[in-house]
Amino acid sequence: MSGLSTAVRVRILAHLLDSPATVTELTQDLGLSQAAVSNHLRILRHLNLAKGTREGKNVVYSLPDNHVRTMISEIFEHIQHEDDDFQ
Repeated sequence: MSGLSTAVRVRILAHLLDSPATVTELTQDLGLSQAAVSNHLRILRHLNLAKGTREGKNVVYSLPDNHVRTMISEIFEHIQHEDDDFQ
């Protein structure tokens, strides 16, 4: 799954799993430039792993539906389980 091929996109998806966010919020939380976050969000939107909804002057990004939310959550749970087994 190319959406998870970089640590930055995984971190963005983890953030969106917890709560929707604007590009500004993501740049502050992830310590990345606006251009970098916007580029990764563009890729995630193209893969239907994120969606943007205009709210006033801002675009708020979130996971597009419960199916994607469940899939991302299960992937993170699997990674955590594998990490626990490794230790």
